[in-house]
Amino acid sequence: MEVFGRRSARGVLGGSKEAQHNRGLGWEFQKHARSLLQEGRHTRIRNTTTTTRGRGVGQGARRLVTKMPVAVPRVPYRTPQEGNWQWVDLWNCLYRERILFLGQGVTEELGNQLVGTLLYLDSVSQKDLQMYINTCEGGQLVPSLALYDTMRHLKSDIVTVGFGGVMGMAAFLMCSGTKGKRLSLGHTRIMMHLPSGAARGSSTDMWNETRELLRIRGYMLKCLEQQTGKSQEQLLEDFSRNRYFTPESAQEYGIIDQVLRPRRKAGK
Repeated sequence: MEVFGRRSARGVLGGSKEAQHNRGLGWEFQKHARSLLQEGRHTRIRNTTTTTRGRGVGQGARRLVTKMPVAVPRVPYRTPQEGNWQWVDLWNCLYRERILFLGQGVTEELGNQLVGTLLYLDSVSQKDLQMYINTCEGGQLVPSLALYDTMRHLKSDIVTVGFGGVMGMAAFLMCSGTKGKRLSLGHTRIMMHLPSGAARGSSTDMWNETRELLRIRGYMLKCLEQQTGKSQEQLLEDFSRNRYFTPESAQEYGIIDQVLRPRRKAGK
């Protein structure tokens, strides 16, 4: 269903500011709607046809397909200082509430964005920062370690909340939150493993790559030892292959501290 038909929208947008205010539509809203029309985000595809075959006769039937705009949702937000309401995109609103969302594997670009956001929010206030994690991709090793080091460097406590699927380096980051504030929802799928890789090139290059990977693995084992209370020998044995956890078993192992339960029963 279209928000605006082109003819009706042009009729609404064609008048003066006074006429538009008399119609109950704000001038800023009109400018935003006009920009959407100019960008063609509300368009119709009139040439899509379907073919129906019956009794050996093919007949083309025209149908109307409507494209809906795909964009980051905008939500109302009240600024703390002025107390004025304004429309901001969803991610900006979450950042202002000190909430970060990790919904894909950590890449170099995403890692730098999260690091910059964490550093800025920590400089503004030392209130708790919340990081919601839901990714089955894990992420690249070096950007994930950069994010881990930043989390440990901040003065603010980091509350990590896992939900959906938390695997690989994402599980390592969830485990790296402030002790006592590592949480998970009730049906989260958690998988932990140690980094692995393949080396190519000359024997010297392969040896250097292997030695560097072993060094990083030892660093991660030391970090997990501090966060879980398990020995490095046990961690190496448990995570040399993919190991899956339920939220309850992850809490028992020391990866998280608490499993969040529904606040109210279903149907009430």
